[in-house]
Amino acid sequence: MSALDLSAAVPRVKPFPCFTVSQVVSEELEQKLLAWFESEAPWRLAVMDFYEQYEFDFKDAILPESLGPLFSDATLNQLRDEVGSLLGASLKPEIDITAHKLNRTQKIRIHNDARPDGETHRFLIQLNRGWNDENGGLLMLFRGPEVETLEDVILPTSRSAFGFEISPASYHAVSQVHQGDRYTLVFSFYDNRS
Repeated sequence: MSALDLSAAVPRVKPFPCFTVSQVVSEELEQKLLAWFESEAPWRLAVMDFYEQYEFDFKDAILPESLGPLFSDATLNQLRDEVGSLLGASLKPEIDITAHKLNRTQKIRIHNDARPDGETHRFLIQLNRGWNDENGGLLMLFRGPEVETLEDVILPTSRSAFGFEISPASYHAVSQVHQGDRYTLVFSFYDNRS
């Protein structure tokens, strides 16, 4: 059995090709990830023009053995195939894995992640210690670069996931966090056409 379960994925085409999964990891794996994120993960502050967050690249991390199944070749190959299938893409073997942490007052402004020769598809797993609207940190999807084009708001419920095709149209943002730590495990993929 895979460490990730995308069988309940709900695909959508608006405002850009994407999908949601209500529960992608087990509660046991969620707790192991949160324990590591809250204690030993190598967070560093990153400040860019449209966001401020803590982050790290898994290339720079020493993983606890208990997280091995999540990052095994078998799990990552299956994830790449499933994300590609859900988004109608053939993805290269290369996968970049990072983690993000937003805490009180941090947010991510409207952006689309599109870069020449950059990643083409992304899969996000949300992790936290219980989340509701009052916490802030909501994932917002837009039809364009203006706030007036808001199409949908997604609560970052722990263990849920969001996958999407990166393009000039994939505008999204994260509202300001008011309380709690909002963790995201980020898998980035590259289309075979790129």
